[in-house]
Amino acid sequence: MPHALVIEDDDSVLDAVHDRLRSMGHSHDVACCQKEAEEHLLKTAYDYVLLDLSIPVTYKGYSDREYGRNLLHRIKGPLGHTQTPVIIMTAHDNDSYHLAVELMKEGAVDFVGKPFGEKHPLEKKIREALEKHPPRDAATEEVIPAAKSQTARQPLRQAFLDYYPDRVELAGYELAGSENSTQKRKVLDLLKHKLLTNDRKAYDGNYVAKFALGIVEFGEKAAADAVRQIREAGVKILREKEHLECNGNDIVANRDKGYALGPLIQVRDGGPDAGAEGKRNLTQKQVAALRELRRDKSLTRRMLGRRLDTRLDALDKEMEPLVQEGCVKRTGAGAAMRFELVLDPMEVAHDKPST
Repeated sequence: MPHALVIEDDDSVLDAVHDRLRSMGHSHDVACCQKEAEEHLLKTAYDYVLLDLSIPVTYKGYSDREYGRNLLHRIKGPLGHTQTPVIIMTAHDNDSYHLAVELMKEGAVDFVGKPFGEKHPLEKKIREALEKHPPRDAATEEVIPAAKSQTARQPLRQAFLDYYPDRVELAGYELAGSENSTQKRKVLDLLKHKLLTNDRKAYDGNYVAKFALGIVEFGEKAAADAVRQIREAGVKILREKEHLECNGNDIVANRDKGYALGPLIQVRDGGPDAGAEGKRNLTQKQVAALRELRRDKSLTRRMLGRRLDTRLDALDKEMEPLVQEGCVKRTGAGAAMRFELVLDPMEVAHDKPST
């Protein structure tokens, strides 16, 4: 079933679109402003987008046709949906018509006038777009919608990016592979250099393409694709694994007239060893338990076991070494037992010895 994103702030138009898409057997999400649209586009791959030209930046804000134009540029640029067909919805006055024609030159595949009908056949435009850009199977299969999340997302305040020779980890989860193995890793290494050296140069698409990817000319698209992959993978990790609310610019920001690591990203050098887990001989369950406690600080024994999908007697065996080392404090007994993070061993493993 094709899945669409409808970007429109007029309830009457939304009702009309809803009925027509439902009749076609298509599903869809709705965004009423640019901010909502970008949040959807960061977590879901759509088969097509219906974009109203005149939208507000934020909910119930002032609407302007240029905001729709700006969003189209972001869809085809930083948001990375280069192959997703975008159909412009516009009132059928001359100004909007001419602007829609311009937008087709800038990435839209077609436009349709409002109100819909025989003169402005929305269904026909959608079918033609999907013929040129066939829907991908299970486009949203890997996405966990926020509404279905078991844990409410918390605002992102800080995330650690750990560099090892064989991988880069974000919040303890692999974000990229070994050095020089992929474009993602090469770009991440370059952005790490920019941050640690406080380099003031603009790391724009050409600069990243040349010095990270080795592409001397016309490398902006390759650089943008690599940045998009980093953003999408990073958002997936922080949202689904860490239950943190974030967007792609929190991972790689557009700053200093180019790309830079997000302001909330902290870089650490993992060194040549296997990382904190190997150094402390932590089991996978212990690492997972520490992640949960790092997020919530204190959890009941039953809740922690439920999150780790672990029997309580098995959980007790996993937590005992952490309690004995003083990393985790255990209070109460039975149903009232709680675990509280006191000293994170994964943080200690990254501390450099004093000189």
